Amino acid sequence: MAEQQMYLTLHCEPCEDCVQEDWQFIRDGELHWAGFEHCPQCEVYVCDDGRGVPPPRIRERIVAREGTVHLPVGGPGGVPIALLRRVYGLGIAEVAAARKTGYRATPVEARYLSDAATRPTATTSAAGPGAPG
Repeated sequence: MAEQQMYLTLHCEPCEDCVQEDWQFIRDGELHWAGFEHCPQCEVYVCDDGRGVPPPRIRERIVAREGTVHLPVGGPGGVPIALLRRVYGLGIAEVAAARKTGYRATPVEARYLSDAATRPTATTSAAGPGAPG
């Protein structure tokens, strides 16, 4: 399930000197994110990071900068429904909608989902499912 966190913002209103950087990356097979905000006028410096999908405010900035990738959901060549639910914490109605129209992920999320969908699971041996291991 997606990591649940509480977010608190203690900084000035964004001004022309404020710097915000947000990014996602994959480390050791897990999706991670990091955010950085700095205002030299107010002498404020904020860093935040975590695992899984970033909080909405950070993900929105990543999407604005990098765009999204349309992913098919379920079926051959699509992101497995169980994986999509686990990563994004989607409900049944959201999964049903994604099954019909696909899902929009950031480029890093798309790469993570693609890698995770092709990674062997504990129940799949090198010889294939159901083979003696």
